[in-house]
Amino acid sequence: MADKESGENRNQQGQFLPGNCANPGGRPKGSRNATTMTLQQALLESFHQLGGVQWLVQLGRTEPRTFATLLLRLLPQAQPEESDDEVLVDDPDPDV
Repeated sequence: MADKESGENRNQQGQFLPGNCANPGGRPKGSRNATTMTLQQALLESFHQLGGVQWLVQLGRTEPRTFATLLLRLLPQAQPEESDDEVLVDDPDPDV
C-alpha cells in the first residue's frame, strides 16, 4: 500500500487528486448491480405471467387505492410552471 503523503495521486491531506480513485478497476459509473437487474427481470416476468396490462386493468377496478398508489409512484412528479408573477398552486378547498 502506498504512503498517503508520498503518493503521486494524493494531495498533502491524503485526498485523491482529481482524476484519481482508490479502485480504478471497479465497476464503471452507470453500470447496474446484478441483483437489481435480476430482480427487475423477475418482476417483469411475473407481470407477464399475471396477465400484463389486463392484470393492471383488473387491479384498477378491484383495488383502486392500490392502483392509484402504484401509479403515483411510477409517474414523474409534475414541476410547477415557472412564471414571472407567481407559482400556481392548486387550492384543495377553494371555498375557505
